[in-house]
Amino acid sequence: MSLAVKSGAAGTAAARFAAPAKLNLFLHVVGRREDGYHLLQTVFRFIDYGDELGFTVRDDGAVRRVTELAGVPAAADLCVRAARLLKERASSRLGVDIELVKRLPMGGAWAAAVPMPRPRS
Repeated sequence: MSLAVKSGAAGTAAARFAAPAKLNLFLHVVGRREDGYHLLQTVFRFIDYGDELGFTVRDDGAVRRVTELAGVPAAADLCVRAARLLKERASSRLGVDIELVKRLPMGGAWAAAVPMPRPRS
């Protein structure tokens, strides 16, 4: 994971993080939890390609996504929701601008396009 931190205007801090893609070598659904989520058994490997996240501290307390993401309103964005929850739980007066450089498709769309060999019973 790469990390770059710099000082911005008026002493605000900015940081950039790589969000690498992962390649599932296998994925088995082994059950379901009471809350409806699946229990998984998996082996995966990170690859040197992925999205990038940038964060710049705001003094006014606002939490904003500063890049457009087609089909995902900012209020529903997991990054924005997580930042708001962290702000609340930490009782912080600070905010953040979140920049997302999206290179990977969202969800499992590619997984459905890749034929997987299945053992014969």
